Amino acid sequence: MYSGEDSVLTSVHLMAGGGGDLAGFALAGYDTLAAVNHLQAAVQTVLLNRPVNGIVEDVSRLDMLSLPGADVLVASPICTEAAPAGGNAVRQQRQQPWAATRATAWCLIRYAEIHRPAVIVGENVLRFARWDLFEPWLKVFEAMNYTARIVPVNAAHISSPGNPAAPQVRERLVFVLARRGIEVDLEVRPAARCRVCGPVQGVRCWKPTATRIAGHLIGDYDPGTGRHGAYYYLCPAGHGRVEPATTAMAPGIDWSLPMRLVADGHRRGPYAPATRARIRHGLTRWDGRPFVAILRRHKLSEPLDGPVATITAAGTHHMLVQPGDDRTIDGCRVRMFTTPEKAYAQRFPDSWKFVTRFPKADRDKVPHGATPGGLLTGNAVPSNIAEWAGGRIKYALTA
Repeated sequence: MYSGEDSVLTSVHLMAGGGGDLAGFALAGYDTLAAVNHLQAAVQTVLLNRPVNGIVEDVSRLDMLSLPGADVLVASPICTEAAPAGGNAVRQQRQQPWAATRATAWCLIRYAEIHRPAVIVGENVLRFARWDLFEPWLKVFEAMNYTARIVPVNAAHISSPGNPAAPQVRERLVFVLARRGIEVDLEVRPAARCRVCGPVQGVRCWKPTATRIAGHLIGDYDPGTGRHGAYYYLCPAGHGRVEPATTAMAPGIDWSLPMRLVADGHRRGPYAPATRARIRHGLTRWDGRPFVAILRRHKLSEPLDGPVATITAAGTHHMLVQPGDDRTIDGCRVRMFTTPEKAYAQRFPDSWKFVTRFPKADRDKVPHGATPGGLLTGNAVPSNIAEWAGGRIKYALTA
């Protein structure tokens, strides 16, 4: 438990990845005691940026007695199986159990059983709550005297003083497991503008159709465009719906980098018809302004004056497009997002560095064609969410 007014809160980070949650907690004023990941590239990246005890190990094999105790455990179980693009759909769990989810999620219990931190916090995709063992998992923490608070958040809506929202639409589930008696406020109150009141903090309103899992409301944001969603935000004075203020991706783009004419194709040949269709969509929709073609199923193109689609580690999906004077597809110049641009979308500090090559020890552990920057940014917890959660926990432990 927190040891006094003059002490600094401590954290231990399992599955630390490229350090998104570690960066956020550092900005919230925590002293990181240890960071664990199975990839050397991840631990090397963390050590490039923070002087911590970096441990290269698969958490499912890690002896938790070897780790220090801390006020807060920060750990986000693997999301691959629960993600919409994962190989094991929710309805197939009985035939194809989420083995990696179980192995990594249970590591939080193993650490808590030994060290009993005041708070355990992590995030995952929304469908993590559809895991067959989600409710039993929470029950084990309850048996250890922890109370769960679970909230859906969107990285584009999460901010705090000095901590801008991410320029990325990223729906995630944040869970906080606090020792009984510790109350952590996780209400999301995004900055918004009411047509009557002016600047306000929005109040979340759940739709009657929202799903409740293990007693917790779970669902994504409804942007009011006809897309199905579970919640939206209202003016606190009762003047109707308000839209959260968002951050633009445009300031994070480095226009000095070389781009390739679509007419010239890429290294393997001409651009695919589906890629050209996305570029055509952007040329028509965004009136000659630069935009991003999203090379992913069910996506087309997006402008740069707001947040972009979710950054992922599974592939390269964000193609930057600079229209030519002739406004033709072949006259456009294109390139993929760089690691610094992905890091900007994930709200890493500007000074955060990433290793550029996988060590030999990692080469059998990563997908073919993956790059350290792509994998470590796409898999990261957005730093603004980590800083926000770390700040709320810090207030609960010190107030």
